[in-house]
Amino acid sequence: MSTEQSSTENTPPPDRQERVQVVGRLLKQTPPGEFHEVFSDLRALVKDDGLMCDEASGFCAILDKDHFTPVKTEGCEVLLTRHNELEENRFLDPQSQFSFKYDHLRRKPSDFQAHPEEDEKGEQWRREIHESLKAYVNNHYPKGLCSVFIKDTAVRKIFVACIESHRHKPLAFWNGLWKSEWTFALAPASTSTEVTGTITVQAHYFEDGNVHLTVTQEVEETLLVTDEAQTARDFVKLVEKAEDQVQNGLMEEYRKMNNTYIKSFRRQLPVIHTTLDWEKVVTAKIVEARMIQ
Repeated sequence: MSTEQSSTENTPPPDRQERVQVVGRLLKQTPPGEFHEVFSDLRALVKDDGLMCDEASGFCAILDKDHFTPVKTEGCEVLLTRHNELEENRFLDPQSQFSFKYDHLRRKPSDFQAHPEEDEKGEQWRREIHESLKAYVNNHYPKGLCSVFIKDTAVRKIFVACIESHRHKPLAFWNGLWKSEWTFALAPASTSTEVTGTITVQAHYFEDGNVHLTVTQEVEETLLVTDEAQTARDFVKLVEKAEDQVQNGLMEEYRKMNNTYIKSFRRQLPVIHTTLDWEKVVTAKIVEARMIQ
């Protein structure tokens, strides 16, 4: 027996905490809309139903917040993020001024409670930003949703705007997510502020293959601060410009890939630019051979 084999055989199996960490890292890479499928596959590999069931809700909660999962009910329309999480599995909808518990596995909100905003001036700013951003999202995303949150500090107010739009088409073998997060602060008597943004696009195509696309673009811009309405409009223009640039860049890159790299992934199509039904071809060859015999 070689030293390498002996060392491998004597290596103790990973303990529970190590397995939890490995499973967690893998689940964090789950493509949008595929948590249950990935979870089932990992469950079969780990072969520890107790561990997987105990950790399922926590893993799902992490993905829900990371993917800006939308919650839409009568009187409540908000994204689940780390910015509006009040405590474990409880979230705030600042627009309706309600908080609620959320079951991440069943995807159901419950236990709605009033949660009014005490800072009236900050809430006025937040609502102006939200209304302007909502108009933009409704105009640019077929099923998009946005939320704007406010965080108070001793000397300034921090606003966080989140946008989410997804298309889950498992029967067509693809799923996709577009999300962006924008943050800026307002201090008393400030005339400008720095806006930081992160735009993330994820796509997964899995018909006769397994192709993942993840694009992240960081944005830094200066926003002039005037009154609530004008600042909100200027902020949305800034968001629109940055997101348009990302989309145009993606479309150009896709065009290049379609003409170069993607062609090398699979057998090139014939001149007629349609796929061949190889089963019919094989069947025809068999019939022809029998006729010749």
